[in-house]
Amino acid sequence: MKKAEKTTRVSQGKRNPEHLVLPGKLSLSYQNAAILLILTFTFLLYAGALRNDFMTGWDDGEYLTAISGDGSIKVPEIFSNFHLGMYQPLSVLSMAINYKLSGPEPRVFILTNILLHLLNTFLIFRLTERWMKGWVPAAVVALLFAIHPMHVEPVVWISARSSGLYSLFFLLGLIAWDKYADQGYNLRQYLYVLLFFILALFSKSMAATFPVVLLMADYLKKRQFRWSLLTEKIPFFVISIIFGLVAIRASASFGHITVLEQDYNLFQRFFLILYSISFYILKLFVPLNLSAIYAFPEISGGKLPPYVFSTVIVLIAAIALILYQRKYRREFLFGGIFFLITIGMVLPLFWSRIFITADRYTYIPYIGLFIIIGRYAANLWETRNTMDKATRRLMLSASLLLVIILGASTVSRISVWKNTPTLLSDVIDKKRSDADMAHAYFYLGNYYDAGNNAEEALKYYDLSLSRNPAYLLALNNRGILKGKAGQINSAITDFEQAIRIKPDYAEAWYNRGIALFRNGDLERACNDWKESSRLGFAPAHQVIARYCDGTSPPGLLPMPEKETGESPTQKTDVTPAF
Repeated sequence: MKKAEKTTRVSQGKRNPEHLVLPGKLSLSYQNAAILLILTFTFLLYAGALRNDFMTGWDDGEYLTAISGDGSIKVPEIFSNFHLGMYQPLSVLSMAINYKLSGPEPRVFILTNILLHLLNTFLIFRLTERWMKGWVPAAVVALLFAIHPMHVEPVVWISARSSGLYSLFFLLGLIAWDKYADQGYNLRQYLYVLLFFILALFSKSMAATFPVVLLMADYLKKRQFRWSLLTEKIPFFVISIIFGLVAIRASASFGHITVLEQDYNLFQRFFLILYSISFYILKLFVPLNLSAIYAFPEISGGKLPPYVFSTVIVLIAAIALILYQRKYRREFLFGGIFFLITIGMVLPLFWSRIFITADRYTYIPYIGLFIIIGRYAANLWETRNTMDKATRRLMLSASLLLVIILGASTVSRISVWKNTPTLLSDVIDKKRSDADMAHAYFYLGNYYDAGNNAEEALKYYDLSLSRNPAYLLALNNRGILKGKAGQINSAITDFEQAIRIKPDYAEAWYNRGIALFRNGDLERACNDWKESSRLGFAPAHQVIARYCDGTSPPGLLPMPEKETGESPTQKTDVTPAF
């Protein structure tokens, strides 16, 4: 009895190497201490975003219009409609709930995004801890995910709610799949994975890559290949294809999709894809000169700028680094392919959005690259006891300095997202390219136009056209403002220039018709409206029926359509009459 008591006292007094001893005889595992510290630090970094405003004219206003209104939330309407060219009903529903609980209070919307980010950080820690068999590499992955400046956009931009929400279900699905793979065939666990996948798709179409990621997860876990390994993914692929077709339809209906072959040949498009991948890898390691706008490279003399080709060196170096590694080659290959698969849907393939890259697109894809970094960091950590004190201190100091730099960059980036003018002014101040600046000036013009400040709007449309004289939307919107101000001939000039650049620009034909009508030239106006109608612009049908049959009084003006300013994800702008 005495011997047993002595053993107990010794074991109680012995320090557990896996736990931190806290005041009050409390202890906390290193795993839990690490994730708690990461989550606390991350929240402190993002707390400043709670002072930010809605990004009016940068999609937030459009979502507010869609979810505002009296009465209960119209759930069937949310699930049966596209919003800003995307099918993401769960994301819109979550914002509608925010609105019902707090009204148009940006702090609540932003706080929800931050909480989603913290949840995702926690899930990434748990997932990579399972994948990488240790809490140290998992902590590195979670920390980088949590505080990297490239992830500011999907967290603090209210309209990017879909990124955080789809990631939540995407990660839950991967954790459920990892458990399923460990347990063998388990119908309940399989259905959990399927459910999380469907919820992710209802949040954002980027989740469509999930089935391919499952195959890569099987590769990482060394699951023995059997046909059942493929057949068990069939339901996932079928659902993915269905939602992918819905996403394409949504994008096309809103003008998100533009066929790049109109501006770039096959060779150039190939290098645009390589450039985009290299761009994301470069920004991972050097997150400088970040912007809300990354315009497509401008062609000069029929050629892409040299930086498009030189940046590809980054991709070649990354591939060489992965292939050179032998000990953890499977893990490294998984990380690299995970990145390529999950970023693939937003690369500039045959079609693309108006911008070639965007910070928010890296939210899930960077996990693959963080896994590679996490393994390197873990290996370095394991050799710490073999280092002399000076080297160990240098390693710890460098790591701490890196965290401080990333944290400071994140805080700085959060302040840029204060409101629309600060965001677009940041784009202009960086002077990355004339194309970037032209876009920023254009959206500032839209911002002031929405605020009924025509003078400022005209100024920024002028500045936009000074950077890109062929900017169709700026020409069209400036022409509308001039028409409203009574400068009819000048408005006609803008519309004519837009038509010369893009002969199938239906809105410009329609608006020039209105300007000609205001000048008393009904015959030419009707011709323009007929061309606009032929090109598929619906408002032209109504105007033709009313004014081109000879029954209307000569001085009557068309009733204007409801004005809808262009959002940053739109390609075309359905503008009003004036």
